[in-house]
Amino acid sequence: MDLPDNINSVGKKCDFEKALNITGFGKYNFTQLAVCCLLILAMYIDIFGFSVALPSVACDMQLNTSQQGLLSAVPLIGVMISSYAWGLCADTLGRRKTLLFAMPAGMLLNLGASIAPNYASLAVLKFFSAGFTSSANAAGFVLLGESVPVRFRGRFMFLMASATMYVQFIICVIALPITRTSFTIDVTWLALTYRPWRLLLQVISIPGIIGVIGMLFLKESPKFLLSKGQEEKAIDVLRVIYRWNRGLNKDTYPVKSIFLEETAMPDSGNATFLRKMWNQTAPLFQPPLLKNSLKLYYILLCAYMTSTGYTMWVPTMTNAYFDGEDRTGKVFCEVASTAASSNDTSTTDCDSVIKPMTLYAVMCYSGISGTLNIFLTFIVGPLGKRRTTILVFAIAIVCGIVLLFIRIPVMSIALFYFFLYVALILGNVNTYLVELNPTYLRGMATCLSVVVARGFGFFSVQLIASLLAEHCTPMVAGYIVLITSGLFVSFFLPPDKQTLSNENIESTQL
Repeated sequence: MDLPDNINSVGKKCDFEKALNITGFGKYNFTQLAVCCLLILAMYIDIFGFSVALPSVACDMQLNTSQQGLLSAVPLIGVMISSYAWGLCADTLGRRKTLLFAMPAGMLLNLGASIAPNYASLAVLKFFSAGFTSSANAAGFVLLGESVPVRFRGRFMFLMASATMYVQFIICVIALPITRTSFTIDVTWLALTYRPWRLLLQVISIPGIIGVIGMLFLKESPKFLLSKGQEEKAIDVLRVIYRWNRGLNKDTYPVKSIFLEETAMPDSGNATFLRKMWNQTAPLFQPPLLKNSLKLYYILLCAYMTSTGYTMWVPTMTNAYFDGEDRTGKVFCEVASTAASSNDTSTTDCDSVIKPMTLYAVMCYSGISGTLNIFLTFIVGPLGKRRTTILVFAIAIVCGIVLLFIRIPVMSIALFYFFLYVALILGNVNTYLVELNPTYLRGMATCLSVVVARGFGFFSVQLIASLLAEHCTPMVAGYIVLITSGLFVSFFLPPDKQTLSNENIESTQL
């Protein structure tokens, strides 16, 4: 296979984006996308998968309400606390090295949680398992974004974000057959009884295990290596990508020297751990990066305070419309307030602790969310990231306003779902974080997105729980105002980067 003329004519030294573009677009990029999607899926399964099993865990271990609440929050707390450290590791040690260290540890800890004999050991193991798997967000998004040509970067980031949207759908598909089984196996040497929920925790570890195996066959981010001054290693990685994508001998890769048109990674020398953390964080909130950081994190705050806060109510709200009572003529908040007031979590029906209708409702919500996210991957290119973000916010605002007044049950459910789909801006935000920050800060920038999203999401969950029963309408109106402020900020996002010229674009085609 001959090289296109525009590749043959390239100089031996070129900037990184052009060098990456010359490697083509093909098998390596799709393999890396699949592996990174499995790893980010493993992270979210570690968080949300446990919530599906929690009713059975509470029954088996005879947990009270406060213990259940703490246990459900433990994975989220683990993610928030550890994400900062993984961002530092991704930016200093490497994206691939961070994933290969942290993800296997997370999978082993999750498997350990499946055989935890008591409440205390289960809480500790879930805290650490979620803490380790959170490395997927800090390193996975950045590794993918730095290894795919700019023309396809936005689309790939959206596709990876789609994996996070489908996570609850996948969990419920796995959980449905397992939760319908009934068995008890006494394991005396572990002082526990093996039940279906333990099997569920083990099965949902499989995507992460497959992702770790796949990562063994992939390479470090060439842009990270270049930012560390390891030009030869970066070129070697580009040669491997070139061979995978174009099917040519890697020795025919024409680029001999590459350079970055950005600030190089500063040498921290023998700095302490805290000093390194400061060095990786402070530049994000100082000029010239400060303005974009504040915009992106505020947009993320608006979206995830709304989406994460209400997501836990999706099964409850959906089931409230199918509990046998006539909901015709009632607005959403009338139904929601009644359901919240009658939601008694102090007792657990051990004969059917996980309701099929609950799983079906979550499957519907998650399936539609993931499908819409994939749809956005096809319009983000021609429409642009800024306009796509504005569109998502605008649709969520319209749905939220109409939700307060409409009295048709099916339409209320649909509008409630679409109100929460404001979280679809995640792919755009992560793409911006990769494009607008220097290579040596990208891991930290994306990990802070997790801290913002999950931290404010956790706060929102508590806020909604306290206000839903008696102050539903003003509360929903407040969230609409919050999203509207996010829409306003979106208008000030930087314009999309210009794509490569037609000549360079042609060189990416196999």
